[in-house]
Amino acid sequence: MKLLLSLAITALLAAAPGFGQSVSAREAARFLDQASWGPTPGSIEQVQEMGINGWLASQFALNTSDLPDQPIDNAKGNFNENLAPVQAAFFVNTVTGGDQLRQRVAFALSQIWVVSATTGLPIAYAYPPYWRIFRDNAFGNYKDLIKAVTLSPAMGSYLNMVNNFKANPAKGTSANENYGRELMQLFTLGLTQLNLNGTPVLDSNNNPVATYDQTVVVNMAKVVTGWTYPTAPGATAKVSNPPYYFGQMIPVESEHDTTAKTIFNNITLPAGQTAEQDLDSLLDALMAQPTMAPFVCQQLIQHLVTSNPSPDYVQRISQVFDNDGTGVQGNLQAVITAILTDPEARAGDAAPASVTANFGHLREPILFMSDLLRGLNATVGASNGINAATTNMSQELFYAPSVFSYFSPQYRTEQGLLGPEFQIYTTQTAVNRADTVNQLLYGTIPGVKIDLQPFLSYAGDDSTLLDYIARIFLRSGMSSQLQTSATAAIDAQSTPMAKVQAALYAVLTSAEYQVIQ
Repeated sequence: MKLLLSLAITALLAAAPGFGQSVSAREAARFLDQASWGPTPGSIEQVQEMGINGWLASQFALNTSDLPDQPIDNAKGNFNENLAPVQAAFFVNTVTGGDQLRQRVAFALSQIWVVSATTGLPIAYAYPPYWRIFRDNAFGNYKDLIKAVTLSPAMGSYLNMVNNFKANPAKGTSANENYGRELMQLFTLGLTQLNLNGTPVLDSNNNPVATYDQTVVVNMAKVVTGWTYPTAPGATAKVSNPPYYFGQMIPVESEHDTTAKTIFNNITLPAGQTAEQDLDSLLDALMAQPTMAPFVCQQLIQHLVTSNPSPDYVQRISQVFDNDGTGVQGNLQAVITAILTDPEARAGDAAPASVTANFGHLREPILFMSDLLRGLNATVGASNGINAATTNMSQELFYAPSVFSYFSPQYRTEQGLLGPEFQIYTTQTAVNRADTVNQLLYGTIPGVKIDLQPFLSYAGDDSTLLDYIARIFLRSGMSSQLQTSATAAIDAQSTPMAKVQAALYAVLTSAEYQVIQ
């Protein structure tokens, strides 16, 4: 099976237009803006030497980044709620880690499958093992990812699946509906049935067709009853284990609802099944729903490539999700390959003029900071203030405002275009972005040191300096208007360092940099 999957990926790469040819610096940088935390001089050269297909193959083989496990309790004997060491380690990985693609995909998946310290789970040691689910399954199968997250004690706690026991008429209790609902609404199917190209399925009156109703929610709640926290080392297993966030939740069959349950698409799970059998039947039912492929694939395209993928783009990727070429459904490695090598993703590689006006997406704060630091040759300490900077721009790592994440994939700009990241882009956060660039270039961020020496070697000539900056930060393209304003900023300075700082400030605060095209 692994050989067949490898052959399928190879075929996808080989079929991509122009992939047997050399890669220009623009193509490499533009690709890295979509597939990594940001291009560097070294990574641009690497893609040019290896080619896009070679780079992808090397990235699929890497699984090197990790987040440090945290103490369960703090010094006062209470649950440790200090996530700062985990946040700091995350940014060390984004800036310096070799497994760039795996990290980007893992972060995108974590923005779909949200667990947040803001609303419900401020337990620091729960986050490294939860994040490893996305790291380890980023190039695996979506079905395996669904199961791994569903049985995660972090998700179990966050959306009330843990210790969610069957109805007890004597006590007047019923199964908690939270996870069963969000599993459908946010993680797999959405509210509306979709065609393969992501457009809504319409009924005879041209109204969107819902994926489920409240009756299905009630039955889904019954499906996922009977799970408790893992048993902590040295403890005795109980029907209702106390919180413990390593490992997977374990079944408690006496508390699982064993009645027959009719769920979405009128699928009935038979009576008498165990908790795990019901879960496996549910996974099979989810994977059989044609809505899942476009629902998941459109969001992955939005996070990696463009907020407004065409229906044809969504359909091509959805087809790969449904069949990777070997008959396997949900193969994320094949899906990511298809997203990054699709003609729509690569259409703007030739020149800036070849990019359509509606293509691309705003750099969300975590991506914005990571890209800035990589391009500025930063070294990052184990303790650093990067998360404080992204928080100032309305994106605090692991603290999404709700289960709906930092921003909605369906958020639209005033002009009606999909622009998810713009939901947290305000007048104040726009100013904060510029202040952050200023702080990096002219001040300090704790635990961060940038190196402008590579830029200084070009400071003697305005045009050469701007070409070098554009190579790293603008995919070797800069408008005449930005060139004019950046040149004026350079010429107003007298020392090489001041010229470099002024040029970088002009570019890094521009819309041309902050919107990836």
